[in-house]
Amino acid sequence: MRLATHRPRSPAAAAAAALVVTLGTLGTLGTLGACGSTEDDDGGDLADPFAAQPDTSEGLVNVSADLDAVLERGALATACADYAASPGDRRLRLLCGKAMFFFESFGTPGVPKPILTWLVEHFPDEVGAGFTHLGMIPDPASVDGLPLGLPPGPDFGTVPAVSFGCASCHFARLPDGRYAVGAPNHAYRYGHMNLMMTLLPMLSVPGADPSAHHPEALAVIQPLRDRMAADPSIQSALIAALLPLLGGGGGAMPTLSAETEGHYARWRSGTMDFLIQPLPFDDGVHTISKISALWGIPGEAELAAHGLTSAMLGWTGGTASVHNFLAGFVDIGGGDLGEWPAERLGPLVDYLDSLRAPAPMAPPPADAVARGRGVFVAAGCQDCHGAPRGGGAELYDFDEIGTDAAMRWWADGPDHDGQPFDGLRFQPGDSLTNALKSPRLVGLWTMTRFLHNGSLERLEQLLCVEARPGVTEPAFGDGGHTFGCDLPAGERADLLAYLRAH
Repeated sequence: MRLATHRPRSPAAAAAAALVVTLGTLGTLGTLGACGSTEDDDGGDLADPFAAQPDTSEGLVNVSADLDAVLERGALATACADYAASPGDRRLRLLCGKAMFFFESFGTPGVPKPILTWLVEHFPDEVGAGFTHLGMIPDPASVDGLPLGLPPGPDFGTVPAVSFGCASCHFARLPDGRYAVGAPNHAYRYGHMNLMMTLLPMLSVPGADPSAHHPEALAVIQPLRDRMAADPSIQSALIAALLPLLGGGGGAMPTLSAETEGHYARWRSGTMDFLIQPLPFDDGVHTISKISALWGIPGEAELAAHGLTSAMLGWTGGTASVHNFLAGFVDIGGGDLGEWPAERLGPLVDYLDSLRAPAPMAPPPADAVARGRGVFVAAGCQDCHGAPRGGGAELYDFDEIGTDAAMRWWADGPDHDGQPFDGLRFQPGDSLTNALKSPRLVGLWTMTRFLHNGSLERLEQLLCVEARPGVTEPAFGDGGHTFGCDLPAGERADLLAYLRAH
């Protein structure tokens, strides 16, 4: 790992950037971008990080206002069987990967399905059809009214279960109404959903003591408890759903400590800590990560062309590849990694590699975008965001960026000695970095969470066009990354247009 220092561009670079602006204003920026370079202050080529990627989707529909089209008109149901029958067909391979994205649990344990169906049936105002009020997207094929992203998981004894799949966090509806695979679901209230699935049933058992639970968590589920108090049949229905579990036929119900309940209650939509109760691994450190987009992840050939040996996935940049990310999901989520060798994960890896950020239907004015490209270069943004899709090629110390540093000890052992905590296994090429990466910058126009912990809602806050909330509490802090805040107002406006154009 090499930590880098953010540095402003030299006057020569500013002159080169001015040339970019001039060419762009004349309408030739597209040509320049297609070539992918201008000249930097060292006399070399300055590659355009947003140069267009080839379309490798094989005609699959990954962005559309038509949900049925995104779900491939029912073809996902047999996609992997079809691919097994024709293993040389790349389109069927990607289609199988897409089916895995939406409907595979990877054997990770989840939640008793009767609790989910009970919530949907009895709390339409609080939960919504298909958990829409918690930011999820209903599965049009679900006879139980469940959302996409909760595929069948390992049963709790005799009780069916659902688990969290890729689509729960990485499938979203865009601001223009289209659905997009790979979009970060920043509307998803993962923490609140967990409280409804665990704390609410727990308090519904006769003799439960509310005072033993976190007050903020109790506040989240209070509207549901009020509805239950007004209609005793709702509690009766829950008891009936839980009887197999309470009778020992379904295994133990997930439990949370009061401290963890408080964390779940306070996470903003689109954010979470994935190493915490009741998941199989808990690193003992409260961190918050915003859900990231899966668009435009550089593949092996592109990494090699840029002299990179890792895709630097995850906010700490320690995951080397999409395969390793998926293997880590299986392992950390409690699945049997031995049942998911590389060849079995391969269709999903290839499918994720094919995802591209959707272009805005109403893009910013071209002249502002062209000027913003010049600002991006001249202000030094490309120093840290010059890798493919505006990602980074290096890791940065939290103190250098100035953002909330709670994530520094993510997955670290209790002694903070740079070693993973007991039981956590890394894939070959992965590492514990205690550092922060530069995220890819494509699809920013779709997002409502910024900084690694999602503490900001708008790019205007990031560039200090609008005031930040001023939160300093660890894990929730919204300070740091003030690069660009000292630019003139007009340049910041152009830079915003440029960032929202991709």
